[in-house]
Amino acid sequence: MTGAPLEFTDMPLFDPASIDQHGTGLWRYAAMLPVMHNGHRRVTLGEGWTPLIREQWAGRDVYWKLDALMPTGSYKDRGVSVMVNWLKGLHYEALADDSSGNAGASIACYASRAGMRSVIFVPQSAPDPKKAQIAVYGGELVEVPGPRSQATLAVEAATCNSREMAYASHAWHPAFLFGQMTVAWEIWEQLGGHVPDWLVAPTGHGGTLLGAWRGFQHLRVSGVTNKLPKLLAVQAEPYTPLYDAFVSGANEVLPTPHVERISADGIAISYPVRWRTLLEAIRFSKGFVASVSEEEVRSAHTELAERGVFVEPTSATIAAALKRVPAETVKPGDVIVGVLTGHGLKNPPLI
Repeated sequence: MTGAPLEFTDMPLFDPASIDQHGTGLWRYAAMLPVMHNGHRRVTLGEGWTPLIREQWAGRDVYWKLDALMPTGSYKDRGVSVMVNWLKGLHYEALADDSSGNAGASIACYASRAGMRSVIFVPQSAPDPKKAQIAVYGGELVEVPGPRSQATLAVEAATCNSREMAYASHAWHPAFLFGQMTVAWEIWEQLGGHVPDWLVAPTGHGGTLLGAWRGFQHLRVSGVTNKLPKLLAVQAEPYTPLYDAFVSGANEVLPTPHVERISADGIAISYPVRWRTLLEAIRFSKGFVASVSEEEVRSAHTELAERGVFVEPTSATIAAALKRVPAETVKPGDVIVGVLTGHGLKNPPLI
C-alpha cells in the first residue's frame, strides 16, 4: 500500500442525548459511529468502558485508563471491533493484518466471533504469548523473518489482488480510528463531562493517541466542550522517529529501520503510517514527545506491578516518561490521563 492513509470525514455529530445509557462498552456510542451493518448482527464482546483509576505517580495526581482490561487484553479491541463490523458489512470473508501481536490477536478473536477467517503476519521475534493467542483464536499465524516492516510487506503482497480477504490494518484503516475515538468519549464521561489537561499514551503507529485526539476534537466540533487536551506521545529507544522529528523541529519523519528487540515491543515502529497527522496534532495541542530507555521501562513496569497495576512493558513507557517530565511543563493541578494499553500477561518474559 502506498500513499496517504484513507480518511473518513462525514461523521455524525456527538450528541450526549444519543448515548445509550443502557448499553455496555463502546457501543453505547453507536449513534456516533458510522458503521455499516447491512443486516448482520453486531460483532462485540463488550469491549470498552474500561476503568479510570486515580493514582499518585511521580508526585502528581494521575488517572490511569485501564484499556488493558479488554476482551483480548489490549486496547486494540476498540478499533478492531468497529473495523470488523465495518468489513463484515462489506461482505468480506477473511481478514489479514501485520502485527507485533496485540492487533493480530484482536483481529483473530473478532474475526472468529464474526464467522470470518483471519491470517496474521507477525515478526518471528514477536512475544510467544501473543503468537499463541492468535493461534488459539483460530487465526492463521504467519511468522516473517526480519524487522517488523517485513511483516507489513508480506501482508500487502497477500491482499493486494484479493476480493475476499481485506487488509484489516490497525495502522491504515479509518474505521480502526473510529473505535479509538471512543476512549476520549469515555474519559470525558468518567471525568464528569470534563476534558483532561494532558493525555499520555505509548506511541508506535499512534492509534491510541490519534484516536483519542480525534475523539476530543469531535466533542469540540459538536459543541460539547471548548477544550482540547495537550498530547504527550511516548516512544521507546531506539524506535523514536516522532521524538527525533519533534525535538529537531523537522516537518518530516524519515524511515530509520531498526532490528533491536525491546521489551516495549508494541511500539517498536520505525516509520509510523500517520506520522504527519501525529506531529500536527502534538504541535497543535502544545504537547510534546518523550523518549524512554529500556532501563526506565523495566523500572516503571516493576513499580506499577508492585502497586497492583500489571501491564505489558509498552504501557509502562508512559509511567517512565511521567517520572521525568519537568514541573514547568506539566503543572501541579493539571489533570493527567495516561492510557495503559496492554495486560501484563501479553508479554511476561520480563518478569
